[in-house]
Formats: sequence, C-alpha cells, structure tokens
Amino acid sequence: MSLILNRRALVKGAGALGALAVLPPGLLHAAPIGDPETIDLAVSPTRSTKLLVWKPASPKGVVLFSTGHGSWPERYDRLISVLLGQGFAVLAPVHVDSMHYPERDKFTFLSGLPERFVDMRATGAYAAKTFPGLPVIAAGHSFGTLVSLALGGGLPHFKAYDPAVKAVLGFSSPGKAPGLVPANAYTSVKVPVIIVTGTEDTVPPVMGHATAAEEHLFPAETAPAGTYALVVEGGTHQLVDDAVRFPRTEAPAKLFVDAYGLGDARARRKLDTWKPSVGDRWTIRKAQA
Repeated sequence: MSLILNRRALVKGAGALGALAVLPPGLLHAAPIGDPETIDLAVSPTRSTKLLVWKPASPKGVVLFSTGHGSWPERYDRLISVLLGQGFAVLAPVHVDSMHYPERDKFTFLSGLPERFVDMRATGAYAAKTFPGLPVIAAGHSFGTLVSLALGGGLPHFKAYDPAVKAVLGFSSPGKAPGLVPANAYTSVKVPVIIVTGTEDTVPPVMGHATAAEEHLFPAETAPAGTYALVVEGGTHQLVDDAVRFPRTEAPAKLFVDAYGLGDARARRKLDTWKPSVGDRWTIRKAQA
C-alpha cells in the first residue's frame, strides 16, 4: 500500500528529525585521512554541489556517505579512516542543509530533504562511472543514516532505492517520526544493515517529539534482510566522533563492510561470533525467510 504524506504530517516529522543536528564544533578530528579530492557535481539541471572523494591506493569498494543534518563530510574523520583502511573509497556530497553549503539559506528543512536524495542519486552515478564494477555500500550518521536506509530500499515513498547498494552502515539512526518515518518505514529494506548507537544517544524534544536512545534501534528491529545492532555504554549522538568510545565500534564495522560489502565469508563468520566490550550490547537478527 502506498504511503500518502500530507503537508501537516511532513512538517511535524520534519521538526522531529530536524533536531538531529551537527556534531558540536568543539569535537576534533584525530584520524589522519588526508585531504579529499573535491569534485563539482551537477546533481540536477539547476543545481550542483561539492562531492568529496577519499580514495585508498587500490579501491576494493565504494561507500556512498550521507552526513548528519547541518554537518559536512570532513567532520567524520574517524569513520572515514576505518572505511579507507578496509579498502573503500568514500564519496560524500555536501548537502544543502550543510553549514558548508553556500546557499543553505535558500532551503527549508522540507525543501532540502528531497535534495539529499538528489545528491545521493548523482553520487551513485558518479561512483558507477568512476569505480565501475566495484561493490557499493551506503553509510551515514543521524539523518544521513535515514538517507542510507532509503538507498537500501527503506522509506519507499521517497523512491530513493539504489540497486547497486549491497549493505547499509548507520550511526545514530532517527527513530519513528510522524509523516516521515512510519512504523513500516524499514520493512522494505533489501540489504543487510548494521546500526550503531549508544545508551545516551538522545535528541531533545522538537514539536512534541523526542528521540530516546532506544528509538535508534528501530531500523535494526524491523529491516528484514538481516541486521546487527551495537549499543555502546555511555555513547551519545556524537559517538561517531567520540575518541574514547568510537574505537569500540570499529571491529564490527570493519567486519560488516568486509562481509556484506566485499562478500568475505570469513569476515561474516567472525561478525556472527564477535563479542562486544563489557557493558555494550550486541544484537543479531537473521534474515527473515
């Protein structure tokens, strides 16, 4: 059954998800990933943006990366370093809601939302042309995880599914949001998913809706193609750039991208028997028949 979104529901949902904001300015980038190549990417007949590209010496795969709302790709040095280390080129567009987008003020949350999917469609096309034949995964943080899940087949009302995407790696995914993320939002996801969050990963109330820490597990609890979920004790919405706690997420992230991005059966066996740090919680849901 198709989902019809009315404007009132969209506004309410947009307000809730709009709380998923940028990483605080005080956080530092510690991982040495080097300067990216910057591409002028035409995303539509009327708009272009910057596409940042990090490449390992010999790419084995490609990551289509979507940032948190208001953020920008360079803020994710730690995660990008992990992905580069596994042999993945990382392609990350500057979305119109980013503080680094020069015409940010021209877009509201509602008008900027579909532009994120336009960005990722163009990024996927660039990946197919520049890295032909390499496997592709989608990754994101916060609102960017929602976008990545849509690329993997979720939220079908956005028509963002990219059949090239083989898996989704997400940090701090949004929970349910009326009008935008309904109860069946991720039942159409077609690929394996790993969601990483923390026990303190909360978002303040906006327009009557707060995101509690447990809500970030919603995609992992409902996507049918097999899911993994890691909850880090003490991890906040900035877990992806937490110098103390982020290292506890690296091993399963590496195994997941190798297993489902590169088709490494040995990595998959290791992932299925991996044990988290004391105090953290690790959940595996097998693919539904």
